[in-house]
Amino acid sequence: MRDSTRLAAVEQNPLWDFALDFYARPGVADKLLRLQDEAGFDVCVLLWRLWLGHLGLAPTPGAEQALEDIYAWQRDYTRPLRQRRRWLKPAAACDSALAQLRQTIKDAELQAEKAALTQLEALSRQAGRVVALPAGERVSLVGAAGFRPTAEQESALAALRAELVAGSR
Repeated sequence: MRDSTRLAAVEQNPLWDFALDFYARPGVADKLLRLQDEAGFDVCVLLWRLWLGHLGLAPTPGAEQALEDIYAWQRDYTRPLRQRRRWLKPAAACDSALAQLRQTIKDAELQAEKAALTQLEALSRQAGRVVALPAGERVSLVGAAGFRPTAEQESALAALRAELVAGSR
């Protein structure tokens, strides 16, 4: 796939739009959040990998290395917001001021995730960061680090892949 064709695919299919649509499908959010909470998966990176697969693309080793910046962003900004939002949940149930604060934190968390997805989409536009998937191959959802998902995690990943294919029809 030529660079211009790859860029056109990326530009005509914004990652944010894909993420919102895919996340809203029945069962997808639960699977993504379970992979995040129980196995440490980064939902934004996982959505990026699914998006690339949807476009017939895959990250290069250079893109895999560049993910360190995304992981740092998530560690320093998104994750602390998520932790505070979750920590406030019980107290916010019976205190409207805390409920409003929790909503503000939730909005900030969503903005941090959107920033991560924007960075991932920008990475996809850089020359040499993504390539066309060879015919019959699937994009790796776990990256190139040699991570081996458990059977349960593999099942959740397979269900996400199936939903991606079903939604493409």
